[in-house]
Amino acid sequence: MGASTTATTAITEAMIIKATKKALKCQESGSMKMKSLTKEVAKSIVPDTSSSSSSASSTTKDVIRKSIKESSKFTVDGKMVYLSSGSTKRKNSSNSQHTDGDDDAAAASETKTKKKVKKEEATTTTQTTEKKEVSALTTEPSSTIIWTSFTDTPFAAPVQSALSTEGFIQPSEIQSRAWPVALSGKDLIAVAKTGSGKTLGFLLPVFHRISIKDLPGGIMPVNSHNNNTPSPLGLIISPTRELAIQIHGEAVKFGSAIHISSEVIYGGTSVQEQTKRLRSSLPQVLIATPGRLCDMMERNVLRLASCNFLVLDEADRMLDMGFEPQLKQVVNAMPDKSRRQTLFFTATWPNNVRKVAKTFLRQEDTVEIFIGEEGANDGELAANKAVTQTFIAAQDDEKDKRLYDLLLTLDEGSSVVIFANTKRRVDFIANTFWQEGFSTCAVHGDKAQHERDSSLKSFVNKQCSILVATDVAARGLDIKGVTHVINFDMARDVESYVHRIGRTGRAGELGEAITFWNKDYDIECSPALVKIASNAGQVVPDFLKKYEKTKSSKQWKVAAAEKLSASIM
Repeated sequence: MGASTTATTAITEAMIIKATKKALKCQESGSMKMKSLTKEVAKSIVPDTSSSSSSASSTTKDVIRKSIKESSKFTVDGKMVYLSSGSTKRKNSSNSQHTDGDDDAAAASETKTKKKVKKEEATTTTQTTEKKEVSALTTEPSSTIIWTSFTDTPFAAPVQSALSTEGFIQPSEIQSRAWPVALSGKDLIAVAKTGSGKTLGFLLPVFHRISIKDLPGGIMPVNSHNNNTPSPLGLIISPTRELAIQIHGEAVKFGSAIHISSEVIYGGTSVQEQTKRLRSSLPQVLIATPGRLCDMMERNVLRLASCNFLVLDEADRMLDMGFEPQLKQVVNAMPDKSRRQTLFFTATWPNNVRKVAKTFLRQEDTVEIFIGEEGANDGELAANKAVTQTFIAAQDDEKDKRLYDLLLTLDEGSSVVIFANTKRRVDFIANTFWQEGFSTCAVHGDKAQHERDSSLKSFVNKQCSILVATDVAARGLDIKGVTHVINFDMARDVESYVHRIGRTGRAGELGEAITFWNKDYDIECSPALVKIASNAGQVVPDFLKKYEKTKSSKQWKVAAAEKLSASIM
């Protein structure tokens, strides 16, 4: 016994990791069953394990198994390899079987009922199929490079000076990890909560590579603007006009520091005016919404044959909300994948979107980065824990009075976004409360672009304290200092709810989200609301908890709420 104990104690973590890498390196899938892996590692570390006493062999394997299970990942030949263990789910394990586990897990599973086993097997088959379909998109960085200071980056001095002028002290977490990958030339999927610095996360690497003539195709075009036709080198696509304008503002601010020109095009304004601006400025980087971009391409106003950088901001929405045909049209006009770098930045990355994304990416050379709280590695939605969620039971004829009373209780400096589901109701609320002496402005899809711009500017500049809007303002917009979000009408689905309340509690600040709940037609939302609020550590009122077990609608699936990780907002 003494000899076996000594042998076991001599086994170090470094030895186990080295042996594990060696074993996994031989596997195409990059994963092994825990039992087989333990056996291989044990043989490598203690060659005579098989001939040693049963007790010594068991003790050695126990130590190895424990060490492997406590390690989340190993780097093998520049790729992150995840261990497939039944007791611990790991993302990105190509062709891994989630039912694989150690001896204890297998023994425990035998005691379960046949019905439950069948259900788990069916779920496992589905999960494995989905993992196989997207496995090529799940390569992690070849080396974990994290830039914790702006001086770690290769960005030019004028850019670093501009960062300092804007009050940035150090890179945000998504920037510190995304910048090295983007500058290495790899395709990138970056998932992080809104307000976390994603805009500069993609702008600065694209600007830098263009400025030093480091294009994915390897050759800088001699004349990228043929016959005065704008031919940008970089393209950033946004799902909404407001977000496109916001990105362009940052692009001008930081691009001008190193003489990178940019322009923005979007619907709702004159095509002729935008065409004139494009031909006048011949931008190196173009920010666009999908509809107007395709319109301009069909009019032969611009060319994308020399555009080697493609960025999708709010990529989940772009791929999930009907923009796929336009995106394919755009991509077909650009250089092929071998001469193009594609960057997807998003707050969520659900499985159904990943399947679509693989058609746009270099599957063999794509990195995924997930930024969130512990366990937030699946890209699913979750409510921001920095936001206090409050629910108020109110019939429709009570909401105006409840809203009035609520607004009277807020501090004078409060900045409030009120969401309603229809354009008519948005205008009604804004006008009604303006007449009551509140400073309001409104944003919805029927308003002319100059009116939307004016309203947003007034709200951002604190000239008006209450912005009433449809879901056009629920995603992407980074408005600092929003203290309260009020859902006058219940959101149409789980994602909309989470994105709405994410307009507050941003960039380390605290916020409050207040939701009016109507028993007449919001009961089907209740199970998911309870799950979302509970997962965020919120107090759930009895009137809502009462309907926790009620059948939910398709838009408010509890299953979706159960998948929520802490990775958004």
